[in-house]
Amino acid sequence: MGNRESSTKEEDGKPKENDQPRLYRHVDIHGGGDLISFMWLAKNSNDFSQINELIDSKIKNFMYNSGKGKMVAVSELVKIRNKERNAMLSALKRKKGKGKSGPNILDDFNQEGENQGDLKKALKLLEGGGRRGDMDSKYREVVWKLDERGNMGENLVGLCLLQGTAIHNHLARHLIKLYPKLVNDIFISENYYGLSPLHQAIINEDPAMVSFLLQQGANINQRCYGASFCPDDQKSSRTDSLEHEYVELSLKTCYSGFGFIIILQKCQNFPSLSG
Repeated sequence: MGNRESSTKEEDGKPKENDQPRLYRHVDIHGGGDLISFMWLAKNSNDFSQINELIDSKIKNFMYNSGKGKMVAVSELVKIRNKERNAMLSALKRKKGKGKSGPNILDDFNQEGENQGDLKKALKLLEGGGRRGDMDSKYREVVWKLDERGNMGENLVGLCLLQGTAIHNHLARHLIKLYPKLVNDIFISENYYGLSPLHQAIINEDPAMVSFLLQQGANINQRCYGASFCPDDQKSSRTDSLEHEYVELSLKTCYSGFGFIIILQKCQNFPSLSG
């Protein structure tokens, strides 16, 4: 692995010839893009005025509320994931998301400006003060616009960390410093749903990036629900519920590796497993 590449397959994000997501103009999957050129200039001259101007004039518009993000109903995100999955499966295996999404109270709120903080507090109270945790939350804060993401559901930070080179990592840090909420903006797609910058830094075996992200407030409890993180024999049978974000998997297993459990039981480093 190392710091130069992620084990997440970059070829999955390869844009189609005539249908290339707009963010690939600024950072592409081949190490190019205008932001990379400007990042080299900024790094060598220690003058970030030009790249900051480019980000402010072009990149800021890729985000909701100029980088402040907005709350989105989980049911809407699940529908995106479900639609993408069904497009990959045969007609016989396609399944709609079950359950009821209920009314989307966000439709009646203006999330621009200072109203967003009050809205987040209100939603937390409506959901029981956060006692159920993020896994059962009906709403998620999204920063990068859903219709401006790459082919893997990634934002610009995620795209940089997929490449994992020194200059891409430098740009990722710079973007997060300018727009702090990007630190917890996840991939939104069937294969990689839930993948966060912190996950990518760990995959890349980059402790310096992990440390930076934690200092910037990365959520250590973020979970991945994408098909790439599921067992191969459950990928085609995944089902969604509009009532929660996680993917329901079959509880039936056929595990024959009991020898590993016996080894752990005998290991002195795991006294809780003995007996």
